[in-house]
Amino acid sequence: MTKTKDNKPNDEVIMCTDETGMQLYLSEKAANRLSWILTGICVVLSLPVIILAFMCI
Repeated sequence: MTKTKDNKPNDEVIMCTDETGMQLYLSEKAANRLSWILTGICVVLSLPVIILAFMCI
């Protein structure tokens, strides 16, 4: 994040594009939050598999 002369933060923008031309613009802070949310969802979805693996031992 860079600051301008007015001491206002200027967020850097992350742009994601796919082959169909859809574009998603996220600030660095929003992209970081989204990555943590998606990581949490993956952990919650894989948790039953891990529990079953330990129950079978």
